[in-house]
Amino acid sequence: MRQSLDDETNAQSPVWTSLYHDPLPTGVVAVALMLGTGALLDVPVSSPLLGAAFCGVALVYLLDRTLGHSPEDRTNQPARVEWARRHRTWIWTEGVLLTTGAAFSVLLLQVKTVGIAALLGGVGALHLGAGLSGAGGPMARRLLKPLAVAGAWAVGGVLLPVLEAGAPMTASVAGLAAYRFLFILPNVLLADWGDRAGDIAAGLHPWTEWATARGVRGTATGLLGLALVGAVGASAVHPRPVLLWIDAVGPLLMLAAVWTADPTRPAHRFGLDLLVGWPAVTALAAWGLGV
Repeated sequence: MRQSLDDETNAQSPVWTSLYHDPLPTGVVAVALMLGTGALLDVPVSSPLLGAAFCGVALVYLLDRTLGHSPEDRTNQPARVEWARRHRTWIWTEGVLLTTGAAFSVLLLQVKTVGIAALLGGVGALHLGAGLSGAGGPMARRLLKPLAVAGAWAVGGVLLPVLEAGAPMTASVAGLAAYRFLFILPNVLLADWGDRAGDIAAGLHPWTEWATARGVRGTATGLLGLALVGAVGASAVHPRPVLLWIDAVGPLLMLAAVWTADPTRPAHRFGLDLLVGWPAVTALAAWGLGV
């Protein structure tokens, strides 16, 4: 089955294959989340912050997914491993450009923003070096990986724009971060489920070893349901409720994808990642509607 999925990916156009495996779209998702924060909280999002988010996130995923890969990746992501092998020169060039862009952008940010960003990056990467990858240990510890990754994305996408803009830390900021967490975590859970076979074959013991596909999808449904309830409730007091309604379409689409997408397929995983970038639509709506 995995080989047939690999062949299916290779049969597609080189452009689509690159999009599936290149880390640049992940950087775009980070930018989308921050733009959505700016729209919903009515705070300006600085260009240097967007540049740092794009370059920094893409660079982290480049180091994790393409320049370096684990033994389980040969089972979970054979097409990506092969793509990285064939595009080594491009990947190194991309890495240099992203590093340069991140360095220049960071120099233009406030020290507090850089400090919190570094802290969140460390939290998101804990599972790589602190035994949170699921290789044994209590179930609660194994679940720290998806919780840490989703938490870093959610808090970073909300808190950093607010910090850089010098806006106050209000209940709305905390509420939006929680809402984003509920929106992002299902994608992380599905990605872990898609990696289940390779993780187990490599001798790891991830949390997915004791899960079922229906259980993972059911949990994701519950999380997205909470996100939707929160969005509807918040729209009653939000000064621009139409933006929250537009933003809530993202969790609705993710809910549909939870039950239809196959996270072992690169194209489906790419689509799930793109859905996390739905807040860009919210930002475009705010600009287009002038609200």
